[in-house]
Amino acid sequence: MLILLMIGYVYGSRSAQLELAGLKGKISQQTEQAEATLLAITKEVEEKEAKRNAQAVLQEEQDNAAKTEIIRLTGELANRPVRVRIITESRACSGSSSGAAATNGQDSDRYAAEASGLLPESNSKRLRAALADVETLSAAYNSCRARAFMALE
Repeated sequence: MLILLMIGYVYGSRSAQLELAGLKGKISQQTEQAEATLLAITKEVEEKEAKRNAQAVLQEEQDNAAKTEIIRLTGELANRPVRVRIITESRACSGSSSGAAATNGQDSDRYAAEASGLLPESNSKRLRAALADVETLSAAYNSCRARAFMALE
């Protein structure tokens, strides 16, 4: 009987050892697969980060160019008188053919009486400042929009 117990113990332990070896093999296989997947994902993330960094550098260059251009144009406008044209009728907003004709070069003489000429210096300064602000805001919006699209890619 003792021999039967020993034979049962040997077979039982062998079965457990075979099962344990099989589980160790599966764990090794899953570990290798996980490491390969992690390596592939890490490489993909690094490539996307490099692409985003390159786009960010390019966007920064474009932003700096836009700032420089705004400063240049603002300085250029600072030395020029501001001419305005005031149209007192609703033609400018109606969208009709007569409103479109007012912007045509040939018909501008017809509306010459409506042009008021130069703005006073104080108004010109405010208009220049407002134009600089609008240009700066527009450039900032375009930059933010471009960066938002970069983040979506």
